[in-house]
Amino acid sequence: MDYNVFGAEGIVIHGDKIVLGMQKTKRWYPLENGKQAAIVKTLGGAVEDQDNNNTRNALIREILEEVEGIEEKDIKVSQSPIFTKEIKLGELNPYEENSMLKMKADFYAVEIPTNVTLKPNDLPALVEIPKDQFFKMNLSSDSLLGDIKNYVIKREEKSTIPENYAIMAPKEIKDFLMKREEENT
Repeated sequence: MDYNVFGAEGIVIHGDKIVLGMQKTKRWYPLENGKQAAIVKTLGGAVEDQDNNNTRNALIREILEEVEGIEEKDIKVSQSPIFTKEIKLGELNPYEENSMLKMKADFYAVEIPTNVTLKPNDLPALVEIPKDQFFKMNLSSDSLLGDIKNYVIKREEKSTIPENYAIMAPKEIKDFLMKREEENT
């Protein structure tokens, strides 16, 4: 499959939680009822020139941009990708079902120590979901924010967060995390 976007994404583990990022306001989607919805996805983004075509470098750079107060020494990234995924945006994003945009991303395991407090930097919010809740979630479907509201860390206290969201994550993330949990018990 030819793709339009190439990048890296992190399966970010912070203690017993999975960390996802809420996309910027300009990427929120208008709904038929006049409300807006946000995409919540893994941390990461497109490879840029400064990354020297290295997806691991791109991931580290993106995490440092997206999370406030974190340093590179705080981020433990797997040396190689856990898996590589090629998708059509419409397959993962319920608000863009007709999109033909194709993306390819290397997914890495990322661990951040629990003594590091995570806050969003250039994202409206981070979402820290306990693993057991994450395993029960229906990924790539739209929902009301109430389902995950207690796990949202806003950028600023008065930030506006939409009531609707969709978690845009391939099922391979759940598979990887569940297998890892089994190995650790």
